[in-house]
Amino acid sequence: PGRQPAAMSNFGDKAATLVQDISQSEKGTIPPYNDELVRAVVDESNEHHRSILRLIGDIQEQGTSLDAAAPEDAAAILVHHQAVLRNKRALLVYLNERADRVRALRWELGTALPEDLGESLSHSERSYFQQYSALVNRYQGRRGGVGINITLDPTPPKEHKVQVRVLQERGELVTRDGTVDLAKNTVHLLWRDEAQPLITEGVVEMVA
Repeated sequence: PGRQPAAMSNFGDKAATLVQDISQSEKGTIPPYNDELVRAVVDESNEHHRSILRLIGDIQEQGTSLDAAAPEDAAAILVHHQAVLRNKRALLVYLNERADRVRALRWELGTALPEDLGESLSHSERSYFQQYSALVNRYQGRRGGVGINITLDPTPPKEHKVQVRVLQERGELVTRDGTVDLAKNTVHLLWRDEAQPLITEGVVEMVA
């Protein structure tokens, strides 16, 4: 009979915990990367693989082909194989969801990664954020890029200019179209990427 690890009933528990942790976390947040549990799932998958190799080795030592293996040995190989696939799917769900949230940080927070969020990411995720941020910067840059800050709106704007009303006196502002005087209560038509920082600071507001 094929040899199987004793804790068969516990297979998949660690992977399920990973998926549960990320799925139950609040959207827009990134829980601390669970390196210990990820490694445990990988180790478990490797043990499944070793078990498959041992079972195949036992079958071959008996001079039997895999097609003619005893039903219990064939079933054991299938169980271990499905367990590996299950762990793989769970790891991909966990890592892909975290990658989605890491990319979202660039659109929500810009290029500066807050220290508390940085501590929740793995080294690879921090590197991924930096590389993704560099790609976004290159794409929206004025040299070789589109020349527009594409992170200002989650959906493509219909107009590249917006009408704004000045809430706080700011004086003269140099824009691509020339100089405008941001006197309180005056209304101006500005490029969206030039208006957005002022809107964020509360200096101006968009006019519907």
